[in-house]
Amino acid sequence: MIKFFRKIRQKLLTENKLSNYFIYAIGEVILVVIGILIALQLNNLNDIKKDKGDEKKYLARIQLDIKQDLAELERLFLGDTIQLDAYTYLGRYLQSDSIATDPNVLVTKSDHAFGIHWFEGKNIVFDDMKSSGKTGLITSDSLRNSIQYYYRLFDEVIKEESVHNNSILKYNDNIYPFFETGSGADLGMPERWKENSMEKSFYKYNNSLINLDEDQKKIISDNFGLTKANILLNHKVRLLLHKEGLKTINAIDAYLKQEK
Repeated sequence: MIKFFRKIRQKLLTENKLSNYFIYAIGEVILVVIGILIALQLNNLNDIKKDKGDEKKYLARIQLDIKQDLAELERLFLGDTIQLDAYTYLGRYLQSDSIATDPNVLVTKSDHAFGIHWFEGKNIVFDDMKSSGKTGLITSDSLRNSIQYYYRLFDEVIKEESVHNNSILKYNDNIYPFFETGSGADLGMPERWKENSMEKSFYKYNNSLINLDEDQKKIISDNFGLTKANILLNHKVRLLLHKEGLKTINAIDAYLKQEK
């Protein structure tokens, strides 16, 4: 093609047809410009296609992360319920001098009560998008805002948990001395390491709790109440995140179906 145009130029020059040559030269420039524009357009289309592919991959990975977050939150909801039930049971047990209970139930409730539940979550994909400046790949403003709001709430849940769980640790420290008696510890031991029979251990443990003076019972009850309040606060912020996660997953689903 280049040789073809070169021959035309040479023929026009040798024939001294300058006016025709200039017209030809302008036409050649126009053709070159058109070729460049077509190449740029094709390149732009390829970039758009690549960006769309990257957008779908990122959205699919974010959706998977949020689904895993929801599964973790649902496990925490169950744990919150079990823990709140356990503290309630122990509080009622403590306040009654005659309440009958199974030693195994008491041990189980004691095991369930103490402990801290943390939400860890998965935000690696979204953090990668932010750090690499790729959040703009999500072309839908509403979807991008929904995802960004979810992860702002995600960070807020972790901050809130840190505050509440540190409080729970403090309240537990106030409670532990009344529960870490030798007989109480023996209740939870495997059979081969028990120093006393279950009945004897429970009798001692039962008496050690019920025979506390009123000031001691108040300390335990107050700390039980404060602990339950903080567990409930954790539970509420997790519920908000779960709700927003479901909303975001559905928004991603709708967007990906629309883009097919």
